[in-house]
Amino acid sequence: MVKAPGFNYSQEYIEHGYLELCIPAKNGEFQMPENYLHIWPRDAFMMIALPNQDKSFTVTLSMPFKVFDTLRTTEELLNFFHKYYADAVPLIGEERLIKDFFKMRPQHLVSVKSHPYHYGTKALILGDAAHAMVPYYGQGLNAGMEDCTLLMSLFNQPNLSTAEILEQFTELRWRDAHAICELAMYNYVEMRDLTKRISFRCRKWLDTQLFRWFPSVWVPLYNSVSFTSMPYSQCIANRKWQDKLLGNVVISASLALVAISISTYFGVF
Repeated sequence: MVKAPGFNYSQEYIEHGYLELCIPAKNGEFQMPENYLHIWPRDAFMMIALPNQDKSFTVTLSMPFKVFDTLRTTEELLNFFHKYYADAVPLIGEERLIKDFFKMRPQHLVSVKSHPYHYGTKALILGDAAHAMVPYYGQGLNAGMEDCTLLMSLFNQPNLSTAEILEQFTELRWRDAHAICELAMYNYVEMRDLTKRISFRCRKWLDTQLFRWFPSVWVPLYNSVSFTSMPYSQCIANRKWQDKLLGNVVISASLALVAISISTYFGVF
């Protein structure tokens, strides 16, 4: 399809790779609370841990390849981990860390966007073939299943020809597919960098409170992507609306405080 006229395709490899490690179970139990996504944000790189049914954690180390390239020896690796992930070293264990780290090379990450998804009535691409994404939103499989759901819903409409079904699939799906590719890229920045910032944590707290008070009106970005059937492009539009509203509130509150301060200073009140 790449060779077909009119087929748009973009492929972007990011400068970061990932490598999987493991925090094993200890005495048959988790070594950390299991009902959480554990994140070690370090600006340009990060490490995350997700629980498994055998009480272990799958640990994903994501960072630029140029940083991976500096860790060539056991000493360099241990010095790096004791500097940036000191609390994780006893959880993983130095011996296991060395073994797991050097047994494989860091893997590349690619983001793919394409349009249209069909070629006449002869071919249709779905899932990663149409919209591969970096794994930082955990939506790759879900996005592919949404492709299947949409396609089957179109096939179940009795008055549509095959050509119309494929055309409508592309038209109804490409914006959302592009949107989740962009969201996955953004979430990597959020996890490795923004989660450390006080302003970001304040916003997350505010989102949580507003969602608790107005669940049908205010749905945080992560919730809308991961826990609703809201189209991905609508999730982004919803977030932009929320950002604009909160921005206006902050500006209005700031102006009100300035006005009160000036009035108080000049003895108006």
